[in-house]
Amino acid sequence: MEAYERVGWGRLGEGTVESSYISPDIRWQAEGKLAGPSFWPRLVRGEVFRENAAEFMRTNAKRYGDLVGFRALGRQVLQFNHPELVQEMLVRDASHHHRNLVMQRSKDILGEGLLTSEEPLHMRQRRLAQPAFHRQRISAYGEVISQATIRMTQHWPSGAVLDVRAEMMLLALRIVGKTLFDTELEQDVEKIAAAADAFQSYLPLAWLPLSRALQASPLPSMRRIRKGREELDELIYRMIRERRADPRDRGDLLSMLISSVDTEGAEAGGASASMSDTQVRDECLTVMLAGHETTANALSFVLWLLAEHPEIQEELAEESARVLQGRAPTAADYPALKFAEQVFAEALRLYPPVWVTARTAAESYAYRGMTIENGTILVAPQFAVHRDARFYAEPLKFDPSRFTAEAKAARPKMAYFPFGAGSRQCIGEGLAWMEGTLCLAAMMQEWRVVRLEGAARSIALAPSVTLRPKGPVRLRVERRARA
Repeated sequence: MEAYERVGWGRLGEGTVESSYISPDIRWQAEGKLAGPSFWPRLVRGEVFRENAAEFMRTNAKRYGDLVGFRALGRQVLQFNHPELVQEMLVRDASHHHRNLVMQRSKDILGEGLLTSEEPLHMRQRRLAQPAFHRQRISAYGEVISQATIRMTQHWPSGAVLDVRAEMMLLALRIVGKTLFDTELEQDVEKIAAAADAFQSYLPLAWLPLSRALQASPLPSMRRIRKGREELDELIYRMIRERRADPRDRGDLLSMLISSVDTEGAEAGGASASMSDTQVRDECLTVMLAGHETTANALSFVLWLLAEHPEIQEELAEESARVLQGRAPTAADYPALKFAEQVFAEALRLYPPVWVTARTAAESYAYRGMTIENGTILVAPQFAVHRDARFYAEPLKFDPSRFTAEAKAARPKMAYFPFGAGSRQCIGEGLAWMEGTLCLAAMMQEWRVVRLEGAARSIALAPSVTLRPKGPVRLRVERRARA
């Protein structure tokens, strides 16, 4: 690491730092202050009610530098905007942190799954779940992914205008149903989608001091959440009971979750044990809700980008035709679909479904010459770092060539972290990459997506727990003529 420069003194709680030592390539507010936006001026100007949270953090990074300090709802927030600082937050200093406040209070809904649990339970659950995401297991899902894509698109009327986000939500749910439970979820699609929407609307409220009391209230929105949780619990526990009665491996994630045993924990002196029904339920619910939501959003954004850039779309179609030769893609084709993977990666750069990663300081600790106090909220916004011109020339341009091996090697590793990093890096990352790549190849071999005349050239965003398009994503779909 390069030599550090000393730039300031003060106390973090007052918006200043005791002393900071920073790498010359890291922009840090000098003059002894840790700069950031002030709440009351923004409230007076009405910005608090108008601002898009993702753009707010990107503006912070551009205006105030690589480490930004501000207060939100009475809490100190530190925003990390440089790959070096992101690595320190998510990897080096992870032992000082809890999950963020939203995830902590989401346990009432999601239980103690990988998204919400703390150590040592998190690491035990990760060891038990890991076999379900091994490479050989994931490869078996390739046919499921491609067949679900083809099954959906073969019913598209050529020339029709579709809400591709609604289509991608249905596709993602079908894939989750087959890979997680080895079953069709057609009859449960509306229940799952409604529950996911209800949970998404509640989770931002978890910041509020009385969020748990709010959840127990008779408000219609809270009743929808409780109903969704009850319906999904009924579905998942029914599947678990069936598998306990017939424990043969059906090739799905649920089979692996039920059969996994924590032998590593036993060797370390703990009890060798498999997951209880409640733990299996928590992990299934996490995969079902988080897995389908993020995949559907990612595919929606990438199709919109391809419609805006027909030349890139045609290059992708040419690769798909060359590799697949008219057949359905399989996991064996994944390594050959290099451009499709680059397209998917670039879409995740511009529109990362997980647009910000947050933690809460579990204790006070020293950090670069200052003290991060217990309870401080720490955020690393993918949306800001991924659009930083220091790491991506013309950062708002859609350019898949940024993800050639040479281009990736030239950037700091943590300039791109759509799946997080460290011990909490998304366990399903390998499956997500294959799913996105195979879905794109299967669609682009047969179909072209076209922007509507007069449509806006930018897509409105709705950042909540995930980054969603704001409203429908309407595109025209046209069947390609076979050679």
